Amino acid sequence: MNLFIDNNDGSGGVDYTQAILRDVPLTIKRQRGAWTTCSAGLDLVGSGLPAPSQRARVLVLDAAAGVLFQGFTQGDSRAAGSDASTTAAEVQPTFHALESNWLTHAAPDDSLQPVTATQHTMALHNVVLKSTATSSTADLATDVTLTGEGEAAAYVTELFRGDGTTTAFNLSHAPFHEGGSGTLVKDQFDDSAWNSAVWTRTDTGVFLSLGSGGLRMGSGTGYDGTTVLAFAKAVEMGGTLVAEAKGLMLSAGSDGLLMGFYDTSVGHASCVAGVRVQGAAGAHTLVAVINGVDQPASLSFADGHNYTLRVRLHCAEVQRIRATYGALVDGVLQQFGGGAVDAPLQVVIEVVDMGLASSVLPMVLYDGAIATSPAQCIFAPVNSTSMMGSMASVSLLQTGSSWVVSTSADGSRSTRREGAVGTGADYAMTSTGTFTFDAGRVPQPGELLAVHYRRSQRSAARSKDAAADALRRDLALPGLPQASMRVLKPAARSSADCLAAAKALLALAGGSATGVSGSVTWQRGLALADDVSPGDTLLLQGSDGAQTLPVQSVTLVDGNCAPELLHYTATFRQSHADSLTFTVGNGLADDVRQPIAVTDTSSLPASLQGLQVTIATGTALQIDSGVDAPSGGGFEVRASDANFGSANTADFVLRSPVRSFSVPRAAFAERFYVRMYDGNLPAKYSPVSSVVLTSLPYGS
Repeated sequence: MNLFIDNNDGSGGVDYTQAILRDVPLTIKRQRGAWTTCSAGLDLVGSGLPAPSQRARVLVLDAAAGVLFQGFTQGDSRAAGSDASTTAAEVQPTFHALESNWLTHAAPDDSLQPVTATQHTMALHNVVLKSTATSSTADLATDVTLTGEGEAAAYVTELFRGDGTTTAFNLSHAPFHEGGSGTLVKDQFDDSAWNSAVWTRTDTGVFLSLGSGGLRMGSGTGYDGTTVLAFAKAVEMGGTLVAEAKGLMLSAGSDGLLMGFYDTSVGHASCVAGVRVQGAAGAHTLVAVINGVDQPASLSFADGHNYTLRVRLHCAEVQRIRATYGALVDGVLQQFGGGAVDAPLQVVIEVVDMGLASSVLPMVLYDGAIATSPAQCIFAPVNSTSMMGSMASVSLLQTGSSWVVSTSADGSRSTRREGAVGTGADYAMTSTGTFTFDAGRVPQPGELLAVHYRRSQRSAARSKDAAADALRRDLALPGLPQASMRVLKPAARSSADCLAAAKALLALAGGSATGVSGSVTWQRGLALADDVSPGDTLLLQGSDGAQTLPVQSVTLVDGNCAPELLHYTATFRQSHADSLTFTVGNGLADDVRQPIAVTDTSSLPASLQGLQVTIATGTALQIDSGVDAPSGGGFEVRASDANFGSANTADFVLRSPVRSFSVPRAAFAERFYVRMYDGNLPAKYSPVSSVVLTSLPYGS
């Protein structure tokens, strides 16, 4: 090895190679999830070289000028062999250096030593191999059960009938609200500078500023998408979202989009939902934009008036982005899960003209649905073509999973809006599931309230190695090795995430290197000419075949001779502690329902996320499942959620081959569970039920 040290004294990188001590050789240690280190003892007697300074730059090259290490010394070099008679110029210091990332990263992680596709082939007789068997049952388990976070479970539609006086209604279950959600952003724009952790700006003309009135908009370039203030993170379009702008004041001639959610990029054509300001040619109006199209309803805005804009979004699917879980198996990174969840989106856009002093009820610019929606969007409160005015505050909230739709006695439908008293909203919802209507917004006689929400349960999944299970049955062996764990990070937000993580663990258990650990030692040039790093794979060729070993750490020791002699020692281990892109803990969550059946990984009919009750009378419910039945299949209704696909008829209500069907009623409070089934024998059913709960008068 060749050692160069730059002591930041203007001399540049100085060659220290000849000063390396034989008994304290130059050593480089690399390990996944840790800083790469370099150390060596130096004999500076008579060399004229200074002891390495603090934060000196260190460069180590091999004989072919390949870089083996770059970094900086940590602390002062220490004297390793001085005594009372030794002068300052005769010390033998030992320096310690950390890789360059030490100065730019807060802490080491596996991204500093990433998994690579690099595979090194060596003959077994040219190396020293030491290996031992591990005793971890979890690493070799072929029957894996995992739990994750709380998840959105059954799709619930709960029905109530208004009477003109009742203001509070109690849901049978508290609507699911994901932990960690709530306020995604809230900014009153009262700081002296932009918060770069919250906002990103595209503003070459400096048209956006902070000052009196909060966010100030001073025109724009005249082109769409060129003057933008956007939330720094992509917004997952799941559950119920409420975006609100308060204290909005606009001047005549303003043009652009406010409070917009955009697919892929910020621009009118890719606006999924937002508010268009049309101030050119004397229009002075606010209109809703849905999927890039201006909607018919509009509100004329006036100079000096104070406005509040709200964009409400609701998706029955709370998780729109699945997590990805991977395992490094015999040098190959296998990944499971991931992808987006398709779902429609309900949208309500409203504007409140606060006038010059007093509040009035909101005007709804749009109340409708988008059949297909992106799983995540860019949220941009301002997309100014030529916007002039100010905005006092912006907020974006994730309020849970509930959404209330009202059908009046004349058959007209509208969305009831949640919010605090005095904001013009219809009702307020508690975390326990009580919703109370504001004065003047009480449901009228005959009015049908349909509350859509998701129930909560602990996410869980169980998966087996099918080949191992078949072999066990053929040989009449006892059960498979089992592991029960919980997913820690990244969080498993659904049973689908738990299943993906379980598949990764099963893949790990099937690896040829799983269950053993050890080390391989060799001399560079004799066994292998290339450098080796953690994340690489060693392929040892022997008379009995090849062994694939994933490298966890590498130690290089300089032989201090010419020609160059480098000693390599690589450790290998393939286990859930070292080879996963996620972390797990022992044991299942305490509140998970037991027993947990093996999760069916085959294709199942879709859950009925769009099921609706279209008509509710005293004798029947007319239900539209939202999708057509598969060939040979249909929809099954039961009074409980326990016996789908079984011969038990105790809770059986009906089957229908068509999407719209009538369910007879027999009581004030009833429960109907609905799943879709296919034409297979035996039939396969939707994984999650849609539930209709009633609190309705019955009879003729």
